[in-house]
Amino acid sequence: MPGKRGISASQLARDYGVSLNKFADEIIATLARLDGEGAPARSDVHRREICAAVSAAMALAMDDSTLTPEERAQLQPLLHQVLLPFWTKHCTADAASASMITQRSEHYMANRVAGSQVKSAVRMVAALLEALDVPPGKRDAFSRTLAPAFAHRMVGDVYHLNDMRSRFGIELPVLAMMAAMLQMSMSYDPILKILRIS
Repeated sequence: MPGKRGISASQLARDYGVSLNKFADEIIATLARLDGEGAPARSDVHRREICAAVSAAMALAMDDSTLTPEERAQLQPLLHQVLLPFWTKHCTADAASASMITQRSEHYMANRVAGSQVKSAVRMVAALLEALDVPPGKRDAFSRTLAPAFAHRMVGDVYHLNDMRSRFGIELPVLAMMAAMLQMSMSYDPILKILRIS
């Protein structure tokens, strides 16, 4: 593994998960702004669709990164554990709904365009707007705001995951130990600064 100082997979998962939660919040807020004043709040089903689309963006970025299959296999379940409390709080997800979010993310991942996070983002957002029942006449306007946000997120995540891996390396201790560490409280600021994920 390149780099001299490693970052544990569990720590990377925690900090990456925090930034994904923030991104999902931003998408929910952006949709509320685009819906306009007086529009009803988006339903729980809609919020779960947003969480599924964000999860798909994360998965596609990991797939497009230079992470090895072993590293991805270790990080994905850890990220799921990090995201589960967020889904429960913001996406009205119980255990069954969390499973639905994971399964539904595959629908968004099917919109992948090989070699292009930007084209993938445009197609994912189109699928999201359809699932959110955005009227066809408003979809172009919504897409002009949301597609760049998803594209920026995905391109940035690929870059930062690659940068983190090449400069610092990712340590892969025993999965049980990483899962136990997820319960520990840690400051996210140092790694967020390293990742430069906002």
